[in-house]
Parts: sequence; C-alpha cells; structure tokens
Amino acid sequence: MPGKIIRDLLCSVRSEIENIDAIKVKRVIIGLGYTAVQLDTEHVGLCYTFSSEIAPDCCQIWRRAGTLAGSPAIKLAELSLSWDLSEAVVGVAALNALSQLIIEKKSDRYVIVEGDLIDQIKIAEDDTVVLVGNIYPFIPKIIDKTRKIFILERNPRIRGANIFPDVASEDILPGATVVIITGTALANGTIDRLLELSRTAREVALVGPTASILPDPLFRHGVTAIGCVRIVDNERILQIVSEGGGTPSFKGACKQIVIRPR
Repeated sequence: MPGKIIRDLLCSVRSEIENIDAIKVKRVIIGLGYTAVQLDTEHVGLCYTFSSEIAPDCCQIWRRAGTLAGSPAIKLAELSLSWDLSEAVVGVAALNALSQLIIEKKSDRYVIVEGDLIDQIKIAEDDTVVLVGNIYPFIPKIIDKTRKIFILERNPRIRGANIFPDVASEDILPGATVVIITGTALANGTIDRLLELSRTAREVALVGPTASILPDPLFRHGVTAIGCVRIVDNERILQIVSEGGGTPSFKGACKQIVIRPR
C-alpha cells in the first residue's frame, strides 16, 4: 500500500476537520483527463485520472459506480491508500476536496501567492533540474536558465528523445539541486521514494491540480513549495472534467497558486 505521506495526510485531515464523519460526498465525476469529487460543503478536489493506465473491467472502470454519492467523504479519501489505481484516483480527489476546508480556514499559516510555480522558483545556470513528469510548459523556461535538465516520464507515449523512464530516478534524483514533481505521484504510490531520493535538493516542489492537497505533511517530508490550483467556479470545473477536459481547459474555473510554509 502507499506509504507514510498518504497516511500522514489522512491523519492530518481527520485531526483538523471537526465532525469529519458528517461530511458526505455530493458528486463524483471520473473524466478522461481528471477525476473530481465534490463534497456536500461544495468543496471540490481533483486528481489526474491515468486513463491510459486504468484497464476497464468489461465495460466499466468502477464496480461501485452509482454508490459513491452520499458516502462519507473520509471513507472515499481512504481509497487513496489503495494500490488499485482507479480507487486511488478517487481517493486522492476526495482527500484534496477535504484539504480545501483546512487551507481555506487556516490560510494564514502559509505563504500563498497567485501565479505559475515555474515563475517563482529560482534556478541558476549551475543548477541541475529534474522534472518528474514531462511537464511541457516548464521545459523552455528551465532551459532558458540552465542546460542541466533531466526529465523523467513513466508513460512511453510521451517520453521522446532525451527523456528518461521513471525508473532512472534512482540514479538521477540524488544529483539534483531543484526537483519538480508532478502531483500525480500522490496517486500512483511513488511520492515517498521520490522525496527520499530528492532530500539533498535545495528546492523540491510538487505541482499540478492533483497537488492541491493539505501542504503540512508534504512540508514535513521535504517539499519546499506546492504549485496547485484554487477552484473559483465549481460548476464550471465539474463541467470541464465531465466533458473530458484537463489543465488547458481549466483557465477561468481555477487560479494557479503557489503555497510555501511560513
């Protein structure tokens, strides 16, 4: 099962939200690009769906389809511990939705600024930058500052030239000074090892809508910044997800923010 970071996140959410067992799931949408969970508090959480990695069971992905709405949100969030990727995706989306209650109420314990993460990370010419995930928009901005860039990608369909398989992280990450990890590592069970391998880096950032999660446990495990989203139009984001949209379509429904510890 996924390790200490997801368990730490679940424990933190349970301890910080009063009457958490009373919070129910209002709606679950498993879109082709992203999965969304909306709570009866109206808060929404997102997680990348991994549609290319989730194999349907006959004609369906979820055996429990039709039963998720109305269930306790924390029970759905506990699915983030599952090694079944289709369950983990829904679990992380629910965990993100619950996280929004805490971030919203206790935002003063963080430094939160609007903007794109890559524009707020200092990268020098002698830095070695590792992107865990082929995050296209970041690459030219990094190359403008340093030529020492390594990209790790699990999906062979978007690997391309000079992009290494994710298993190369064991050799590449320990030499990095700046590490930027896609938030999808929270759902696919790799986040613990990636952060262990990155512990000597000056800057370790988690990025993407999936990274929109309670920051404190990640900060305790070495993350220095989280580039995520703040949803400003729930109905719009749910429509986009239900129609197969992803991050290019999210503009207007959410704002990019960067969260750092105080």
